[in-house]
Parts: sequence; C-alpha cells; structure tokens
Amino acid sequence: MFPADGLPVAEPVVIRWNGHHVPWITARTDRDCAVALGAVHAHLRLTQLEVLRKVAYGRVAEMAGPAAIDVDRALRTLGIAKAVPGILEMQPPETKEWLDGFVDGINHVVDNAAQDPPDFPLLGLSRERWTAADVMAVGRAAVADVNWVIWLRLIPLRREPGWPDLWDKLLAHGTGTIANLAGFDLETMLASTLGASLKGSNAWAVHADQSASGSALLAGDPHLPISVPNIWLCAGYRSPSYHCVGFQLPGLPFTAFGRNPDLAWGGTAPHTASSDLFDLSGLMFEPFDTRTETIRVRGGRDEPVAIRTSRYGPIVSDAVPMNATYALRWVGHEPSDELSSMLALNRARSFAEFREAADGMAVPGQNWIVAERSGGIGKQIAAKLPRRPHAPLADLVSKPDALEHWRDFVTAKDFPPERDPPRGFVVSANDRPEEGPAPLAHFYSPVDRVERIASVLAAARPVTLETMTALQRDVTVPGALELRDRLLRLVKAAGERAPGAGGPSREEVLSARGEVVPLLVDWDGSYPETSRGALAFELLVAHVSAHYHSQTERAFYGALFTARTLIARDLHEPRTELVTAVAEALVATAGELKRHATWGDIHRLRLAHVLGGLPLVGRRLVFADMSVGGTSDAVMKTAHPAVPRPHRAFYGSIARFACDLGAEDSALGVLLTGQDGWLGSETLLDQLPLWREGRAMALPMSEAGVAREFSHLTAIPACSTRPPS
Repeated sequence: MFPADGLPVAEPVVIRWNGHHVPWITARTDRDCAVALGAVHAHLRLTQLEVLRKVAYGRVAEMAGPAAIDVDRALRTLGIAKAVPGILEMQPPETKEWLDGFVDGINHVVDNAAQDPPDFPLLGLSRERWTAADVMAVGRAAVADVNWVIWLRLIPLRREPGWPDLWDKLLAHGTGTIANLAGFDLETMLASTLGASLKGSNAWAVHADQSASGSALLAGDPHLPISVPNIWLCAGYRSPSYHCVGFQLPGLPFTAFGRNPDLAWGGTAPHTASSDLFDLSGLMFEPFDTRTETIRVRGGRDEPVAIRTSRYGPIVSDAVPMNATYALRWVGHEPSDELSSMLALNRARSFAEFREAADGMAVPGQNWIVAERSGGIGKQIAAKLPRRPHAPLADLVSKPDALEHWRDFVTAKDFPPERDPPRGFVVSANDRPEEGPAPLAHFYSPVDRVERIASVLAAARPVTLETMTALQRDVTVPGALELRDRLLRLVKAAGERAPGAGGPSREEVLSARGEVVPLLVDWDGSYPETSRGALAFELLVAHVSAHYHSQTERAFYGALFTARTLIARDLHEPRTELVTAVAEALVATAGELKRHATWGDIHRLRLAHVLGGLPLVGRRLVFADMSVGGTSDAVMKTAHPAVPRPHRAFYGSIARFACDLGAEDSALGVLLTGQDGWLGSETLLDQLPLWREGRAMALPMSEAGVAREFSHLTAIPACSTRPPS
C-alpha cells in the first residue's frame, strides 16, 4: 500500500490511480508535486531504483557477488558520476527545490514502506536513503554513450589482419548500435543499464494541415532492452508550473516523452559521437593520477581497485583488456544541467521555447520531434559535441593530437531546426540527418524504419490518430525484399552448379529449392509472427552468413544490429564460394523449415526478471515466453541476432505514446510489460495484452478526464514537519 501518512508536503496533495497503477498527481506547489512524484517512483520501483544507483556508482558486486567485480572495475574506471558535484553546483534554485522534493519523496518510502520488495533479499539489497547526488548519478548513467558497447566488441577485432577493410565497410554504411545482449558479463551490464534514456526509437509528428482532425499529431516509441520491470514508468502530474503526462525513467523527475497542454514531444538517439578513445601507448612521459577504491563483494572478499586518470580521461584499458593504453574522453565527464533543461522542456509552450530549453542538453544527444497545439511541428537536434572536422574517422581509436578538437564545442543552437516542412510531417528513426556544424555521429541505423514511416504517412492523408498508432505496430520491411531478390538469384545459381563443385549434391539443392523458393517468392517483406515467408528468409540469411563469412566477420557483424544490411553488401556477385555457401544454406534452411512452421516459432518474446537466468530460482522469474512479430529493422522493432534457431527479442519497442494536440484527453500510452515493479503484483505484466493487441491506456489531461480514467483516489494531507533531504 502507498505510504501516504506523513508524506512531507506543505499543502494537501491528491494522487489518482487508474487500473494499471498509473498515477495522476495534483499538487498546489511545485515542490509538493515533486515529493509525490518521488514517492510514486519509490513505491512502484524501489528495487529498480536501488539497482540503478548501484550501477551508477559501480556497486554491482554488492548484489551479484564475485562475478561482477570486473563490471564494477569498469564502471568505476569510466567514472559515470564524475560530473555530479559540478552539476549540483550549477543548478538554479527552482531546479534544486524540485530535485530536493523528489528526493524527500523517495526517502519517505525508504523510511516508511511497510515491507521490502520481494526481490530485495535475492539481490542482497537493504534500504538506503537517497541524496540529490544519487539522483544525478542515476541520470548520468542513463545518458552514458551508447557507442561504448560497440567499442567493447570491436576493439579485439583491431588485431585481425582484415580490420582496415572491416572498419571501412562499417563507415561506408554508417550503421550500427548496441550489441546483442546475452549472458551476464561486462557488455551485457553496460548495454542493458547504461544509456537508457532514448537509445533507439521512432518519433514522428504530422502537421495540422495533413491530419484528419485539423490538429497536429505526435507518436513515439522508445527502443530499449526488453526487461521486467520495464525501463519506463507512466505518470501524469499538475502543479503551478507543470501539467504533463507521459513516460519517465525510474529515479529521474521529468517527463522524457509525452505532452503538456500546448506541446507534445518524443525523441530518438542519433548515437552522437560524445566520446573519443585515445591511444596513449606512445606517450612515454604522460602523467597519470591514481586513486584506490574498494569494491565490496557479496559473498566474497573486498577487492581493491586502482583507477588511473589523465588529461585525456580515465585509462579504461586498465579495466577492459585492450592490449594498449587507452583513455576515454566523454562529454558527460563535464558538468551540464540536463535536469533544468528537461524541466524547462516540460514547461515549454512553443517550439521556440522548446529549442531554447534543449540548448542546455549536452548528453545524451537527442533528435527531438515536437508538435504544437497551434498546429505546427518541428525537429531539433540537441547535443554538445567536439567541433571535429567533417572527415571519415580513420580508426576506432584516435591519436593524442585529436584532443585539440575538444577545445571548442557545438550545441543545439548550432544545429538548424526542421520546421513545418512542405511534406507535412517530420520523422526520426535513428537515421542519418543532414550534415551539421560538426559530425553528429559515426554510426546510424539503416533507413528501413524512417522510409517506411514516411511512406505510410505520405499515403495515408489525411492522417488520423489511428493511423499513427497502427504505424507503431507496423512489421513490414520493404528493404528486405531487395536482399530476398539477390538471394533468389544466388539460389538459382546454386541449383546450376557443376557436379563435384563441393557442398551438397545437386539433388539435395533442387529438393531444398523446391521447399524454400516458393516461400520467398510469395513473401511481401512483412514479419507477423504467423509468417512462414519471414521464417524462410531469416533462416536463409543466417545460414548463408554462417557458411560464407569468417569467424572474424561474424564477430564484426555480431557487434551490430544491422547484420542484414552488412551481409547484403557481400552478396552481389555469384562467386563460386558464395554459390556453394548458398547451396549449403539452402539445404540447412529446408531442414529447419521442417521443424518450425512460422516466424514466431523461433522469434520469441521472453519476459524475465534480471535474475531469470539463475539456476533453480531463475525459472520462477521467467514470466512469459511467446511468439512475437517484428524484426530488427521494422518500425515495431523486436531486435534479434542473425541466428538460424529459436532466439529471444532482446531490444525493441517497450513503450508507446500518441496524441492529438487538438484534444486534451486524446493521449494514449502503453508499456510492453506493466507499471509496477513488485514481483507478484497484478500490474507487473498487465499491459502486455494491450501492447500485443494494439490497444493502450487513455492518458487524459482535463480534470473531468482524469477523474473518469483515474478512479482510485489517495488523499494526502499537509504534513506539519518536513524532514531534511
């Protein structure tokens, strides 16, 4: 039960709840609103908050034991929270008051909750009070550079003879993002817990002139690791300065994507080049500072760790094996006040005010999409980046003299906005933007999602809110058909190979071709879970890669979501070895098709607690294992590795939001899982049917709408005493 008694508010506060445990807070002062919001976060997600705090400070071994010592060594070396003292110093009084109120709300639950969450003992957790610095540390962890995990995968490949060609191939395509998440290791921890703000995502807005209602429309769905509990929570709140509804990250007191009465906003990550990795191996006399910290280990001995830093940044090669001395320079190591920017963004009443607020954002870089009640729409890049030259990056690792680029920076005001374009909509899907004042990123997502969204919007005029929400569930990838056609040509060549060319016999190939080719020919590029054509295509792609590419190439492709894009580059000419690989892949695919009937048979949505992989107890923490549609490059992203066997979608569309700016009660939202983080709660997974069926919760803003949809009321009286933060 929510611990309302004694909540440190100066005036009465009302929290209304809908049937999914989504709150709507009404407060007479901004600070009281923040207090109630902090209490809600802790009430719903206390375990998640504690896990995030331990990740931010490199205290994972206190939960996971000796297996996480290397994780903590890396996290502490990275220095996620280094800038926090400077951030707190630069915050204006109104931000400090909001933040302190939020912390008071968290601590009220820490001090007064009737019982610990059931997963506290499994993780070895105990209650600890929070500080403003803790919230900012969690915030810094949430905006960590998404490129770090790519580097972890690619650094070992630099020793391979073919590295220069592989690197050139990656830059030529400019595609890449977080590696596949599998197992408990350093890569998994970094990928699944750091940079959780808006790593992937789709967002688009339609101008009032192109909508059926005559008002601007907005839709967005962030793409992040699929987990239980969800990385997002949903909330609405109203106070003298704020009137918002949308989605928030646990432990952070602002609406990351959602709406107020005048604006709606969503964002995507452009994978900004916020970091550089410097090779210091040749600097014989470079001075380093060294400090020693102690990693406390659950069920083991404490582990001392020496952390070296330099003027280039922390020496990350001390924590992650790299066979050289590498230092990391990150924009997030310097103070910047994103909380004030986000609060100003939440209060903004026009695109101009939104742009002004966004200029204070340094990390993470965002591609913001905005819709106005007045009918206008806009798109704005917000990031702080070194003013690097516009030239291809010579290598993954920079030479020391590249530090010169870090003397001057570009910010949001230097990136021109896209405002009310003639086509009537703006869209972002982690795609490559127009060239700006400095290189924005090294890697971008393929164009499949952005082109699909644009084509549907262009064909659907006038666009309705139903068009927007249906598009969020779209699983068609027209670009896959180009690779399908290329494979069909290779399949034909495989059936015409001369006898004795190696691989399977001609009879085996012709038999397999008869099974596979009709499925490919009839396939329309769509990935519903019931599709047999999508199954045949993905099996064939995976088997071709397994038979044709070297282990080094497969490791390189495995570092990226975009394996299909990169594999397609290699399938142009019917070389003998490629044709043989296709013949072998064809026979293997036909065999798999006898064991699996549809795409959903191997493409699985597995919902599990973070401890779901543990022996014995872990089986009780796997809540669902079901078929799911979508793929890595569909608008409804359900990313997966390119493997010819059952696999889980590990990353994708975990929340959806859409609204019509002309109707204050039009907003719709849904989580892939549920709002509550408590094991055993009836709202831990209750939104899953809504997500699968394309339904959503109503998220109204009017008093009447809130009273209608949020029927359970918690009345909180003013408290005569307020504890210090």
